[in-house]
Amino acid sequence: MSIVILVGGQSSDANPEHRYLVQAFVDHFGDAVTRVISAEPQRDPLPVRLKRALKRGNYMERLRRSRYPGSFGPNSDDLAAALFDGEAPATLAGGDKRAIVTSHNGAECEKLIDAAKPDVIVVYGTAIIRENIFSRARIDTLNMHTGLSPYYRGDSTLFWPVYYDDPDHLGVTVHKLAASVDGGDIIYTGKVQYTSGDTEADLFAKGVKVGTALYIKAVEDALANRIQYHPQDLSIGREFRWIHRTVAAERRVIENLAAWAKKSK
Repeated sequence: MSIVILVGGQSSDANPEHRYLVQAFVDHFGDAVTRVISAEPQRDPLPVRLKRALKRGNYMERLRRSRYPGSFGPNSDDLAAALFDGEAPATLAGGDKRAIVTSHNGAECEKLIDAAKPDVIVVYGTAIIRENIFSRARIDTLNMHTGLSPYYRGDSTLFWPVYYDDPDHLGVTVHKLAASVDGGDIIYTGKVQYTSGDTEADLFAKGVKVGTALYIKAVEDALANRIQYHPQDLSIGREFRWIHRTVAAERRVIENLAAWAKKSK
């Protein structure tokens, strides 16, 4: 039995949510986790970044963002505190099973996966994984999406239900990895329950915890040959990109969370 985990993040040791998931898998599956592969974040040279910024435009929003005191997405320290009891780990679990690659889609990653001969590849929070990688699992490659598919797909998908005042669609999804973003057949979904006073970081941490438990169950099902898939209706819901998350949207989410807290008293 072999499980290979691919995780993204803002450093080669990933983000708190990735560290939580990897630790949970290592604790549950032990030596069956044969590789934990993260990627070194790549930063393009300044001229390339300037050219891309000029092409994208959206200058007023960039100005608003530069003046906005909040972080883009849940605050990392707040998220770590919500995920872990006590001090959050600074590194990914896995010990000598850890590997860092330039790209999860590159030849170096292909070699590592082929050597591990995975039954299941577990993906969370990476850039889009190409078929040359996800086709290498003997049974299947799975993904966890911290949003309730098909209603909220893509980026910041525990943020948008708050924006649209839609607490019934706060949730997470474990699905088969496919070429379409968060569009693979669903295995499990789970609801995230809002509690009075929850911040975006609190909701995201709840989603990671709920989703990780379901993800472990999905991998157990795959290894036991009892996994069941349910096709998505992609005509429902919407796919969000990072560019949709404007300063105005963030302010509205803060206002809605305050309104939710007031209603729940």
